[in-house]
Amino acid sequence: MTSLATSRAPPLIDRWIDALLDPKRQDRTVVLSLAVYTAIWTAYRTIATWPRDVHADVSELYAWSRHLAFGTDKHPPFSAWVTRAWFSVVPVSDVTFHLLATVNIALTLYIAWRTMRRYLAPEKALFGLALLTFIPFFNFIALKYNANAVLLPLWALTIYGFLRAFEARGWLWPALAGLFAGAAMLGKYWSIVLVGALGLGALLDPRRGRFFASPAPWLMIVVGALVLAPHVAWLVAHRFPSFAYAAAHESDGFVHNLLDTLSYLAGCVGYAAVALIVWAALLRPSRAALAESAWPADPQRRLIVTIQLLMLVLPAPVALVSGIRIVPLWTMPAWTLLPIVLLSSPLITVSRDALRKVLIGAAALALAILAAAPGVAVVIHTTSHPEPFEYASLLADDIAREWQRHSTQPIGLVAGETVLAENTAYYLRTDTQSFERSDLAALKAEATARGAALVCSATDQGCLAIAEQIVAGQKQILRSKVWLSRPLFGLAGGTVQDVFFLVLPETAVPK
Repeated sequence: MTSLATSRAPPLIDRWIDALLDPKRQDRTVVLSLAVYTAIWTAYRTIATWPRDVHADVSELYAWSRHLAFGTDKHPPFSAWVTRAWFSVVPVSDVTFHLLATVNIALTLYIAWRTMRRYLAPEKALFGLALLTFIPFFNFIALKYNANAVLLPLWALTIYGFLRAFEARGWLWPALAGLFAGAAMLGKYWSIVLVGALGLGALLDPRRGRFFASPAPWLMIVVGALVLAPHVAWLVAHRFPSFAYAAAHESDGFVHNLLDTLSYLAGCVGYAAVALIVWAALLRPSRAALAESAWPADPQRRLIVTIQLLMLVLPAPVALVSGIRIVPLWTMPAWTLLPIVLLSSPLITVSRDALRKVLIGAAALALAILAAAPGVAVVIHTTSHPEPFEYASLLADDIAREWQRHSTQPIGLVAGETVLAENTAYYLRTDTQSFERSDLAALKAEATARGAALVCSATDQGCLAIAEQIVAGQKQILRSKVWLSRPLFGLAGGTVQDVFFLVLPETAVPK
């Protein structure tokens, strides 16, 4: 039986490779392969995180998406816009949130592959696509959809548009590059690194005279500025709250800043280490090939190398001068050009055998991770005590049952400690406010008018004191303390203790 399976496996892989290389079938086959990749990683995320509720970054996006604006108090608004668009076509659930993250990854990989196809032979482009799946930004880390993950396709699209604009004159690609760059800035201000890398890369290129004499760079700037204009107006009107949040990431003195910056650079290498090892082990590039890859003779390839390097190292000197603390996680969207850097040299060849091995390795890794998902869930369940927000769905169930006993109206909002309130509101599909960020008098009036659930951990005395202030003098108040626990596969889980206060609306209809 084993020998039969072994004998059949290579032809199946070879048929897959043939379809991936066939000009008539390759686009469809890549899309189907990425669809399978999406399904595998969605299933992994769903199973592995079964013991816990959604991450706070996810519920925060849902809260922002309920009332769209041109800004938020933490990040620019693009990730909230995407969330709103996504849930206008699919139902809100943990699984569909996981699916949003994996579709986002697959879209990025597809854009990266299309970019590779412009500069690499088909075999090399497929090898490069598989190579990206060994970088955890294209699976594990980006499975949590947030302001970092939203940048993945936006940076990839901006880079693609910029390279097209640099190669040929015209208005379409510069306009699209400016559009996507503006959208990336609306995703997270870290995208200034992308803009800086592209601009500096163009200035360092020997063809800069022709480029800057053309309308292309100025069209990019104009379109990008138009995209950003509503957000800038919002910032001015609201006194730049997201700027204050971004500026809060400072190191504690020069020594810590230097260590943080060195840690950032080491982390960049660490995130790409497996992909680099796979590349070196399967292709065994010569010294001449390494030298030619690092500084290609072809100016377009050299521009790509420059942009890739700048996207990673440009933040380091800026951080040292400004004192801002940078972390390697923020380089998540900065890796889609790496396969072109590693593979475009004519001194590097990708054999059929090497392509087969890297595809088998990528597929085996994804399937092995999926098989390990139940074990990961058990480890999470048995070794880490849950935080209150990680059982927010259980708290929401208790709140909903108690509310429905006293009112036929929907719960107007959930308020409390920021993360617990946001997660609870997500599971109740309602609005949320934070005690830490709210005018308490206004919050009390809103709770009276609309009805509200106030939620606190039973050990959070500060939160409980604020809740007591809000409910003081209210006519229709319900208090409850709950002990919440969730079993998994028959194994008992940790217990959290929460307190909730229900403020029934003035127009509540008794049941």
